[in-house]
Amino acid sequence: MTTGAPRLELAAPVRVFACDVDGCLAAAGHADYDLAAMARIAELNRLSERDEAVPALTLVTGRPHAYVDALSQALAIRLPLSFENGVGLATRRPYGYRLDPRAEAGLPALRRFAAAVEAASHLMLQPGKVASLSVFPRSAGRDVHDLAEELEGLRRGLGLDLVLDPSTDCVNVLVPGVDKATGFAWLCRDLGLEPGRVAGVGDSVGDAPWLAACGVSFAPANAVAAVREAVTHASALPDVTAVLEAYEALVVGNRRLVAG
Repeated sequence: MTTGAPRLELAAPVRVFACDVDGCLAAAGHADYDLAAMARIAELNRLSERDEAVPALTLVTGRPHAYVDALSQALAIRLPLSFENGVGLATRRPYGYRLDPRAEAGLPALRRFAAAVEAASHLMLQPGKVASLSVFPRSAGRDVHDLAEELEGLRRGLGLDLVLDPSTDCVNVLVPGVDKATGFAWLCRDLGLEPGRVAGVGDSVGDAPWLAACGVSFAPANAVAAVREAVTHASALPDVTAVLEAYEALVVGNRRLVAG
């Protein structure tokens, strides 16, 4: 792992830059987007259509399909995107999505768990999830690991085979065998690319496995320690400024490689 502004010595050109959303494109906690930085990211992504030194952008995120679809328009993303912690791949043109069959098979268990969460007045579900859940506390400031312990007790009590994945301000509830890493692998297969030809950036524990598969990986300053230790480059900059720094560095690294 290196720190600071990266000078990349690439073994092969990076063709795709895969980006997490919360904690990367914007600060965690549902912060405002930096529209100037987002505009520059979109500009680079548009440039990738005519300049092969610029990696094309995609997303690997826990956000639901509708949110990802809107971001794909804002950032001019034309590649498939992995949404909802690996549950599905979305496409903008043609519009649509596909679900991992394992996620579809886990829907009955998810529905039972969702009903139990909705019956608890101090908990709430993020709307719009198709085949996973994100559980938030209704009271601000609750420790997410404390929330995870409560939900684990609920899961055991119901006898459900589900996986709890704590994030920064919620706990994701996933079907076993479906997560960001499986979603990333599916995305790479769909693109016909080896993971080593893809760069990635993420910030939370669930990002570490898929980032480890990337040829080049980045973490912003706000990333958890496990991610900063797992990536090839840890930035001193936070969220979207680190993403933009990484994107620009990838372009320079690709150009350097082509120039010999």
